Amino acid sequence: MDEWTWADVGARVAEARSVRGFSQEQLAETTGMDRSAIAKIEVGGRKLNSLELAAIGTALDRPLSWFVTPPAPVVASRRAQPTQRDDRAGEYELEDCLRDLRTLVDAAALGTASRGGPVAPFTADDAPAVLAAASDARSRLGADPGKPLLNLANCVERTGLYAWSTPIGPQGVDGCYAALGDLGVAVINSTLDAGRRRSTLAHEFGHHILADAYSADWGVDTSDHERAIDAFAAALLFPPGATDRYRQLREEHRLRPAVIVLAAEYRVSWSVALRQLRGYEAIDSDEYRSLDRSSPTRADYMEAGIQVVEELPEGHVPTGVRAAAVHAYRTYKISATRSLEIIRDKQLHREDLGQPHPVPLEALRGEVGAFLP
Repeated sequence: MDEWTWADVGARVAEARSVRGFSQEQLAETTGMDRSAIAKIEVGGRKLNSLELAAIGTALDRPLSWFVTPPAPVVASRRAQPTQRDDRAGEYELEDCLRDLRTLVDAAALGTASRGGPVAPFTADDAPAVLAAASDARSRLGADPGKPLLNLANCVERTGLYAWSTPIGPQGVDGCYAALGDLGVAVINSTLDAGRRRSTLAHEFGHHILADAYSADWGVDTSDHERAIDAFAAALLFPPGATDRYRQLREEHRLRPAVIVLAAEYRVSWSVALRQLRGYEAIDSDEYRSLDRSSPTRADYMEAGIQVVEELPEGHVPTGVRAAAVHAYRTYKISATRSLEIIRDKQLHREDLGQPHPVPLEALRGEVGAFLP
């Protein structure tokens, strides 16, 4: 196994078992192995055959390749740092997505994308700098000034940021990010409500354009850097130009219904809408407090005739990644099994991928000719 040893494999088994919440006895029972065998495996004292490792992977919901390859360097270095929070579930998802993206990069199946140069650093308390960074980012995404930024996951792909949405759980991170060269991977916790998922992706996009190497975001972080990116994300999704639309709505509706419609149009949470409107001085402090005490319900949206559009639903895989996975299979770069792993659609089967593209005759002659005298 070259430099990756059986002790490393065993450590991965122990980690995955812990995250899954299994005891050694439970894992042994699920896989049909002895508990003593599991104990030896986890300390590197026993090798596994492919069937045993596959059984453990199925029980712990980990792909086979995860056990036999080291984590991405940026994730591995993060794990070595002490933390009071358990980021492992999010990190495992991040590893899987990084591995999928690297497969497609190595297969030359992904189109080129550039985030552009990193924006100048800014602080949360420097409102003009935050707004300037958000305005620049909206331009990179091709967004109209002041208009809602819809289908955010597809938009950020233009800058080389690929976003997955997966159920990390209510106790897990809101989202995490890691760089892969000039590209970036964002994993969003689909357990969050729709508005918070978009805010989390906007936050990870902030890490991307600031050229950060890694982040694990828990939604509430008082560090200066995270506060600055939170402010950037809010301005990205709800720019100053939204106040023009707010004034139009106020001509037609009372205060609360107007803000309900506005938040739905910009697809942001109630708290983000209120905070931004107050920051732009579109509402006063009394109006803010009144609205803050009365978050809208589903019935309020129904009464307003609003159909809430939820982006980043559970199981979302980047559009470009799925397209690249099919193309890589059809051009003989990856196997059908690997393509389906990357696509992550349980309704899709081998036959749905179609047939690989025919190899041009001239290409075959060139290959054969290379071996002829």
